[in-house]
Amino acid sequence: MQSLITRVKKDLSTSWLLVSDVDDTLLGDDVALTTFAQGLQAKREAIIFALNSSRPCASLRRSIRNNPRIPAPDFLIGALGTEIESGGTGLSIQEYTATLNSEWDRDQIAALMTKLGLEAHPDEFQTPFKASYTVKGNQQYQQVFQHLSRQNFNVKVIFSGNTNLDIIPYRAGKGSAIEFLRTTMGIDQDKVVTAGDSANDLDMFVPPNKAIIVANAEKALRALAGEHIFQAKSEYAAGLLEGLRYWGVIP
Repeated sequence: MQSLITRVKKDLSTSWLLVSDVDDTLLGDDVALTTFAQGLQAKREAIIFALNSSRPCASLRRSIRNNPRIPAPDFLIGALGTEIESGGTGLSIQEYTATLNSEWDRDQIAALMTKLGLEAHPDEFQTPFKASYTVKGNQQYQQVFQHLSRQNFNVKVIFSGNTNLDIIPYRAGKGSAIEFLRTTMGIDQDKVVTAGDSANDLDMFVPPNKAIIVANAEKALRALAGEHIFQAKSEYAAGLLEGLRYWGVIP
């Protein structure tokens, strides 16, 4: 792990850790993405760049191959913070994955979801540590949550977009993966900047992380406030770049 990190940056203690959601945050406006990439490149030696998505890392890699505008990331965080890979080599960070096994039984969860009649998302979005389903609004989500609680499943249940239900290990999450990278690399707490647009990004916005919420974000995120929250006036990657200037990462 140490050799992998030292290949990313030489002076990690003075680097920023920039972590961005992908769909509808980084992606969504190709012109804005190009401008963002140029701004990032100007300070690239001082920024560790990670993509953080509900999609598995394999899916993120396909997006990177298909869209040359996306800046090459140092790390990929995939499947709602249940996977971390090196952006350059594609190697999985097994030290992180090993922390997720405790009390996680995917087969039992899948059996319960089948019993409740939930429709599973396509195989592309399923991973060993993420079970994803479609629900019919908040009422059905609450029913599933109650069933999981009654049967003492020690998991995180993430509801987003009014139809998406994701179940992951309790120790996992987009925020958990960020904190693992930060502490492992020795980055100062006040040097972490996160960006997103969806309810499944919420645990990225816990202080002292400096948050950027793009203008096209879901209503629940646009209502967030606090000294660590920046509400961008621009959408997609333009909002991300606006936030980086606000936080002083890019001039």
